Amino acid sequence: MNTFIKVRNQILRLFGFRKNSRYVTNYLNEANIKSTIYMSFIIIVLEIWMIIRSIDKYVVGRDAKAEGFNFFSSMFNRTSQFWLFLFAGIAMFIFSVYYLKTKYKISKRLNIINLLSGYAIFFLIGNFALNLLDFSNNVNLVSSVATISMGTIALLLGIACILFSLLKRRALNNTIYLTGGYLTVIFFAAMCLIFGVSVSYGDFYRNWVDGLPRYYASTNTYADIKSIICFLTMVIYVACLLIWRPWISIIMLLGIFIGFYYMVAIHPEVRVFPDGERVNYITFVITLIVVSMSIYIQRLNEAEKDEQLERIAIEDDLTGIYNYRYFNELATLVLNDPETDLNNKVFLFINIENFKTYNDQKGFAKGNEFLIDFANNIVSAFDNDIVGRQADDHFVVLGCVSSFDGKIEILKDLLASESEVFLELKVGGYRPKSRDEDSRHACDKARYACGRIKYKYNEHYLEFSEDMDDQFHKIQYIVNHIDDAIDNGYIRAYYQPVVWSDTGKLCGCEALARWIDPTYGFLSPGDFIPVLEEHRQIHKLDKAIFEIVCRDIRKSLDNNLPIVPISLNFSRLDFELMDAVGVLENLMARYDIPKDYIHVEITESALTENVSLLKKSLDKFHNDGFAIWLDDFGSGYSSLNVLKDYSFDVLKIDMKFVVNFDINPKARDIIDCIIQLAERIGMMTLTEGVETKEQAEFLKSIGCGRLQGYLFGKPIPLSDLQEQIAEEKYIISDKIL
Repeated sequence: MNTFIKVRNQILRLFGFRKNSRYVTNYLNEANIKSTIYMSFIIIVLEIWMIIRSIDKYVVGRDAKAEGFNFFSSMFNRTSQFWLFLFAGIAMFIFSVYYLKTKYKISKRLNIINLLSGYAIFFLIGNFALNLLDFSNNVNLVSSVATISMGTIALLLGIACILFSLLKRRALNNTIYLTGGYLTVIFFAAMCLIFGVSVSYGDFYRNWVDGLPRYYASTNTYADIKSIICFLTMVIYVACLLIWRPWISIIMLLGIFIGFYYMVAIHPEVRVFPDGERVNYITFVITLIVVSMSIYIQRLNEAEKDEQLERIAIEDDLTGIYNYRYFNELATLVLNDPETDLNNKVFLFINIENFKTYNDQKGFAKGNEFLIDFANNIVSAFDNDIVGRQADDHFVVLGCVSSFDGKIEILKDLLASESEVFLELKVGGYRPKSRDEDSRHACDKARYACGRIKYKYNEHYLEFSEDMDDQFHKIQYIVNHIDDAIDNGYIRAYYQPVVWSDTGKLCGCEALARWIDPTYGFLSPGDFIPVLEEHRQIHKLDKAIFEIVCRDIRKSLDNNLPIVPISLNFSRLDFELMDAVGVLENLMARYDIPKDYIHVEITESALTENVSLLKKSLDKFHNDGFAIWLDDFGSGYSSLNVLKDYSFDVLKIDMKFVVNFDINPKARDIIDCIIQLAERIGMMTLTEGVETKEQAEFLKSIGCGRLQGYLFGKPIPLSDLQEQIAEEKYIISDKIL
């Protein structure tokens, strides 16, 4: 059954019964227009040659010596048809060039084609005025009808070209625009065909005298297919100009050839072609049909291939709407257009809040279906605007200020109708200030505004304001200057002490990043770490801190200065954006650092992403002899699966987990259970964020081994730490692990 369907589809495609997309239709139409350029150029050259030849032979040659010779009548009679064709060729050449060159606006310079319309009228009037039309016999009847038809079609062709030269592409819908292109080509092809039929019909019947065929002694044959060579040539022209769906080409060509065959056989006593010539005639028809079909299929394949490439270039691969790159291209064109009212334009950044939960509960397949439907709803709501997908569940729109409020309400109601998972619409807006504004920066500002209402229930829209501008520029500064900060030493490693709970002696430090910037001064981690994570540049910062720590340890060892193990923080993105294990091992090898001096900290939240990659990396850390700490346990949605599936040496508890534990008895019991659990599964414990002696005493009493927090010291530069060690403010413990 599948084979039958495939064969059927191939047959439908071969004969052009399958509906083509708008892109393919435009492509095929433009291919015909391109053919018209070459064919019209040939017509121009031939007609110039025919005009020169006719003037030399009939106007200034032998006819000029004949009695009663009339120069004007002879000139018009012998050359007017050639002049008509010459103007038609020029008209089609100019029209085709500008049709392809200016797809969005046909140049007004095409008004030169007014000459064609004027001459077409002159041609028709001249033939009537000079009594050149004769309907007395079949040959003269065909010639006269052809003359009138050619003049009329030339007039229509000129009018069509004039209309298109005065109209902008945007003023026409696609169907009218394509129809206009088709009509001009059809008019030109019709002139060629009528000319061919008229000339060949006359040549064929002039070879008959009183109903008998003229005998050619030189070839020993009667009047044959050579008499209709002009007709055959013009049909080739038509077939090349009108490469349409094969079934249309077949009907058209068969109709033309059968019609001409019976046209010349209008007298029953006429033997149209000898058998051999009839076979040649039929063979020519079949060959021309096959060639037309072959050209169509070749063009169709090229069109579909180009459409696929263009679709990849402009469409989002999941939803089918514009991708972010192409959205920005279109947005730039709109902003740069002098006719665009900037005061009525707004960039919107659309986010579906809590969509991750939707994916977790229903699966990624259902999540993708939801995104596809939601993207179509955005396109439907913003039907006259530019809509694109930036990434994940984030969409961007360049819309009109005058109407976007109601459209946002439509989308908000759609999300609210989702009953199983709570989803909320968040939209940030930004109004562009100038035509040369970067659309990507405009989207970033709208996204920033959207981020300001994240997790704020019932707030759906916030517009970027001047108050946000400073913070936004700081974010852009961080993203754009992280490399300079690393190269110029603005990134520093500060060390926060870790002590044993029972002795208070120093047993290690955590390395924390600080940014001392010449422009913004001291940048806190809360300023730059979330920004670098969001823009996927956090690995640059972490790699720089790793190297600074290794360099500090090496310097301390070389100078016989006291040193304790340092724990390094690894972001989830470190494992995606670089070979985290390889980077650390290479640095330690370069600075010759013993592995006992480096501990690896992984945040609990990182273990919910890309599980296989992280597990493989952590196993390699363990196998290479590194101690691994689970950081921030209890600060988020803690899962016991993390403790079950991974091997850690130290469980690091966030003190926020038991905040106000002095007035909440449950908090004491919970942290006590966590510490006992860690001990049962072979993990040591450390609590960070300890700020009071009461907290420290409680943690000591329930068996928490290590403590870290402002009670024992803030993060400080290495030189300050070593100075405090020298002053015995910190006593280094003999017990490290």
